[in-house]
Amino acid sequence: GMATLGTGGKKETTEWEDILREKGVIPEKTEEELVEEQLGKLVEDVAENYDPHARKTVEELDEGLEDADSEEERLLEKYRAARIAQMKSDAARVRFGPGVRRIAADEWKAEVTACREDAFVVVVLVQQGLERCEIMMECARALAGKFVHTKFVECKATDAIKGYPDEKCPTVLVYKAGAVVKQFVGLSAFRGLRTTVDDVEWALSRVGAVESDMQEPPHEEEKTFNIRRI
Repeated sequence: GMATLGTGGKKETTEWEDILREKGVIPEKTEEELVEEQLGKLVEDVAENYDPHARKTVEELDEGLEDADSEEERLLEKYRAARIAQMKSDAARVRFGPGVRRIAADEWKAEVTACREDAFVVVVLVQQGLERCEIMMECARALAGKFVHTKFVECKATDAIKGYPDEKCPTVLVYKAGAVVKQFVGLSAFRGLRTTVDDVEWALSRVGAVESDMQEPPHEEEKTFNIRRI
């Protein structure tokens, strides 16, 4: 029968080749031939999907336009237009900061629930004098500087919620369009006292609150290592 990719067959071949191979007319492919074929395929795939302009700035695209032929020029023009449109839409988006704004309980409605529909608000509930709250605030300040389209505020926990227990601090609430979309209670929701900015960025990016370019959770290796050690 036909050997196909993904079904345990060595390599995709034509039906005709298969018949001839079964009859012993043509020999089996050698490992070397198989590897060579796969490499060829890989190179073709990369060449097809390679996009040399994806990350260029408008200035770089301008330079490219100067010595491009007509076909290339048309493509570069398209890129340039797309890049400018992207810059304009970024500029039009609301920006917050600088830093984390400290709010009182009576500002909650205006600052958090009534904030613009299209923006995420990250609220950090803290109690003075707790090391774990300071760790979280350090992370929040760093992220507020990095993600200016997300609003970061801090509020004294007991001001926000009467009698809120210290052991639940810091609590991070993520709001969008006036509703809580996610809550992280205590640093144990991250990595305890070893929580880093990356841990918080990753967690917030999972719910869409920040536009991170992280591809995988930080400290992945560490987690698998711990499991193995047990």
